[in-house]
Amino acid sequence: MRRSKLLPFGGNLAGTDLDRLKTKLTRALTHARTRAELSFDPEARERYSDIYEQLSAPQPGMFGAATGRAEAHTIRLALIYALLDSSPVITRAHLDAALALWRYARDSTRWVFGESLGDPTADDIWALAKERANGFSRTEVRDLFSRNKKAREIDRALTTLVDAGRLQRQPGIEPSTGRRAEIWIPIQQTA
Repeated sequence: MRRSKLLPFGGNLAGTDLDRLKTKLTRALTHARTRAELSFDPEARERYSDIYEQLSAPQPGMFGAATGRAEAHTIRLALIYALLDSSPVITRAHLDAALALWRYARDSTRWVFGESLGDPTADDIWALAKERANGFSRTEVRDLFSRNKKAREIDRALTTLVDAGRLQRQPGIEPSTGRRAEIWIPIQQTA
């Protein structure tokens, strides 16, 4: 696709173009004010049913906090698109547009927050876990913090990682002493 012009400031929307946009927006607002209810058409309803569980799945950490209630936000976006179209129903096209915008927002949020759980201690332990695919001991966690973290803080962070589905505890042997110890194994993450 080729551009006809390079317009660093987006051109100038004025005259008949601006009037046409104002008229369309005024009609959409009038239509929206007269609607008591707007529902999905059958195709959009079926598609939404198919994706609802995926949109509703809880996500851990800062990413999960920022993207929670994806299903509700997606419906709101689809509703806005339908109202702007002055449509009597939410169609598959409105839902697909809402999903595309939601995916962009979700991907941007993942880029910003990454795998952060919003807990510096847990995030530091998770960084260690990613380096040690075969696991690590509690002693190694204490050493990570130069033995300057209280046991309850480490316990809390490890529990946070277990609850987030990132670590599992297994009995094992402490590499440095040969004694029995708890070994923390990272769980393979899927995107």
